[in-house]
Amino acid sequence: MFWKNPRLWRVLRVLFPLLLTLLWLGFIFGNSLKDAAASSEQSGKVHEIVNEVASSVGVDEPISEQTVRNMAHFTEFAILGALLCLDVWTLGISPLFAKRRFDVLWLLAALPVCFLLACTDEYLQTFSDGRASDFSDVLTDTAGASLGIALFLALFLLCRLAFGKKKPLT
Repeated sequence: MFWKNPRLWRVLRVLFPLLLTLLWLGFIFGNSLKDAAASSEQSGKVHEIVNEVASSVGVDEPISEQTVRNMAHFTEFAILGALLCLDVWTLGISPLFAKRRFDVLWLLAALPVCFLLACTDEYLQTFSDGRASDFSDVLTDTAGASLGIALFLALFLLCRLAFGKKKPLT
């Protein structure tokens, strides 16, 4: 039976995180390819929900739509940064790459990749009607990626401390 094949599980352990990252990147780029009207409509709905939740927890001052958009950029790329770290870590524990040296510095390689993807994301927006590129969004995206990478690194290092010098969860 194919599901009892250990080699299949080793390959899936590498491919599944990569697939998640590609799907998430597709979600990000898909949002960038929406025209201005569709993007504003989507942001408006999220803006309403955020303000309803904020008022239900006692926040009297409404949150601006621009703040909601910035939070969305930040969150999208925080998740992307963590997913890219997961990809790097998964490749490091994979028997396919077992002979390569892996340490925490490899995880930091995700940051310049996220910066380039943020630049690509903003460039894609120039192809959508009524939308433009904004370098401040690239900086927001990169800051979000930095947080996602930092959280992944913190979790990674905590696992290393808890499980000793060996790679955690392998």
